[in-house]
Amino acid sequence: MSEWMIALLSVLLGVIVGFVLNEVSQLIKKRRLTKQLKEALVDELNTNLYQLDQKIDIANKMKNAINQGNFLPGISVPFASSVYSHHFPSILKDLSSIQRDNIRHIYSNLRVLDEITFSLEKSYKEDVQGGVLSDTNAAYLGKIEDILNNYNVLKQLIACYLEGIPKDIYYRNKSAT
Repeated sequence: MSEWMIALLSVLLGVIVGFVLNEVSQLIKKRRLTKQLKEALVDELNTNLYQLDQKIDIANKMKNAINQGNFLPGISVPFASSVYSHHFPSILKDLSSIQRDNIRHIYSNLRVLDEITFSLEKSYKEDVQGGVLSDTNAAYLGKIEDILNNYNVLKQLIACYLEGIPKDIYYRNKSAT
């Protein structure tokens, strides 16, 4: 074999080895990032689980205030959602369909419940001033009770997800039969 063929083979081998090492390195980095993002999502869910207890307390205080003829605004710190909002698409493929269903359902409901709770005071004032409802207080006690029920359902969903046993909320496994 001539020198130029040996040099060419060495260069080709070097390029191939470099390419393979780069690809392996990128794969390791991607897996590490995915693991970190999944851990961050779990941390965010834990935060929201603890925050649900505070939101339940606020909702109960709102009910007590209405029963005493007052209205307590439900505004509080919104649920944490930055990991979900910014990084969920990056880890979709690494979650099962049931896990994805749970995460989407949990975060969608947390967002909606914050919106509803934060707007209750304005809505209450408009309904009282408009005289549309015969018993505004009873109607809002019912709304707050619905919020409390949803908070408790979300607590269960988050707890099950964190325990590694996400609920089949859309009955994916039952549709196969």
